[in-house]
Amino acid sequence: MLLQKYRENKEALKEIGREALAESRRLGLPISAKDLENERKDRAEHEQEERIPAAMRQ
Repeated sequence: MLLQKYRENKEALKEIGREALAESRRLGLPISAKDLENERKDRAEHEQEERIPAAMRQ
C-alpha cells in the first residue's frame, strides 16, 4: 500500500514538473540544464513504455 502511494505521489510530482516547465516556456523564462535533462529522461522513459506491449507492462 505504501509503495503504491509512493508511486502515485511520484507521478503526481512529475506531472507538476511538466506543467511548470510548460508554463516557464509560455512565459519565456529560462529553463535550467538540470530541468532539460530531466525532461529528456522523462520523454525517453515514456517512449520506451509506449514500445512495450500492454500485456508485458503488467
